[in-house]
Amino acid sequence: MLQHFTWQQFLIASMVLSLIWYLGVILIFYRSEFLRFFKRDGTSSSLEKLPHRWEDKVDLLQEELQEDELMGKAKLPDGLSSVTLGSFGFAPSEKDKADQVGLIHDLLQEIKEVFSLIEREDFTKKDLLNLLEVVKGNYPKIGSHPNIGRINQFISNHVPFHLSSDELENLWD
Repeated sequence: MLQHFTWQQFLIASMVLSLIWYLGVILIFYRSEFLRFFKRDGTSSSLEKLPHRWEDKVDLLQEELQEDELMGKAKLPDGLSSVTLGSFGFAPSEKDKADQVGLIHDLLQEIKEVFSLIEREDFTKKDLLNLLEVVKGNYPKIGSHPNIGRINQFISNHVPFHLSSDELENLWD
């Protein structure tokens, strides 16, 4: 039975039925907009003005409303504080982070060079402390760095001598 219809007849019937469907949807769901579209006279007076709070003379601020409350403002729970957006953050700035990453990497590289020199030349513990004193001179602010504990742990794990915790702490002071 479908063999009697041509492609042209099928496409025309599909377009007519689609047009009827969309016209029905527009009339059911968007009737007011549809009728307003045809009633426009081309002037700008048909545009609606947006309502504003101050036109109704209800321009009260939230603080004024809260001051009139019987019990007053709510207190923040213990341990919470209100901060501005500018003073809030989870990590140091990118500049500080780049300085810290480069500083630690450079320091560890120099410490590794000191260790390789000690192994090649067969230096003593006193020579090691003197060489680390020279490295300390290259990095004067390293003693207050937050990762100084990890640096000391790296030194104690890789040094061929035994260093006490006091000696490690006194390296960077």
